[in-house]
Amino acid sequence: MEIIQDFIKTGRINRPGARNSCTGITVHETANKNKGADALAHAKYIKTLNERTSWHYTVDDKSIYQHLPDEEKSYHTSNAHANESSIAIELCVNSDGDFEKTKENAAYLIRTLMKKHNISPENIYTHHDWTGKNCPATILSEGADKFLLRFYESDEGEKTISISELRKMGYTKIAI
Repeated sequence: MEIIQDFIKTGRINRPGARNSCTGITVHETANKNKGADALAHAKYIKTLNERTSWHYTVDDKSIYQHLPDEEKSYHTSNAHANESSIAIELCVNSDGDFEKTKENAAYLIRTLMKKHNISPENIYTHHDWTGKNCPATILSEGADKFLLRFYESDEGEKTISISELRKMGYTKIAI
């Protein structure tokens, strides 16, 4: 799947230009269920913000947009360490989208980023993990563990690791 680079302009308040160590990935949801609130709409929106709010990628059922280079800090939580160490991904929940496909696309992106930056499984977070906020709300309500297992599938959808293997590795987020 192609990743469309549509960066926030340098110098904007929501593009700090500081370093991101890329040691983790944080999953969010846009919470915007309006029709048409897809990745392109959020790509346009983020470039108009005049506040310290930003993230690296927006994913929907058809596309992935990148708004910041991975190595740049973003303002995706109220936790400074999260902002300076993790790549932020927003999943679209628009009512006219296919959220199951959005989750598949997000899992593909996360697997790609894990390989690119050598990010270990225990460093995949939800917004909730950093601040206690109910985000990504839909994924949390469905059971985040189910979503997390997608990171252990090949791009063809074949499982590459079992839950018991994850537990042996010390990955404690998996619960049955």
